[in-house]
Amino acid sequence: MARPRVFISSTFFDLRQVRADLERFIKQMGYDPVLHERGRVAYGSDKKLEDYCYREIELCEIVVSIVGGRFGSGSQRDPYSISQIELKTAIEHGKAVYIFVERSVHSEFGTYLKNKGVKGVVFNFVDNVKVYQFMEEIEALPKNNPIAPFETAQDITDFLKEQWAGLFQRHLQEGAV
Repeated sequence: MARPRVFISSTFFDLRQVRADLERFIKQMGYDPVLHERGRVAYGSDKKLEDYCYREIELCEIVVSIVGGRFGSGSQRDPYSISQIELKTAIEHGKAVYIFVERSVHSEFGTYLKNKGVKGVVFNFVDNVKVYQFMEEIEALPKNNPIAPFETAQDITDFLKEQWAGLFQRHLQEGAV
């Protein structure tokens, strides 16, 4: 039986426990989690490694994007990080996207907006102001941009359970079964 493939996009080192918890949850739901650290992204020899991540997103039905306080590895598509380009790729391809932002980063985002033109402002919860600049882009999207703050992986899984149950209910109501 075909199972939905769920790509988990985030920086790795600061969010590895959240990623592991989400992987377990996705498996319990009967879906197929796709994480690069588990070897679920097939790499070849003719492109840069990040290009294979973007290609894998095209093969998934759902993308869960987790934004924390780290910018992460820079992408060949400057000024973005690899995880930011993963999200942009998912949106470009019309994937179902769920965006989660660490609560402290989400709260400080308002401070960034009020002070973004002020020189010398230092933020407590991000290592690079590009995290907030990208959040501005996400919020400006005309669709596919609901952002949910989280403190723990449980916050994310609770949200996803509700959303995925709603998708299934809509599918049943539309008589697709």
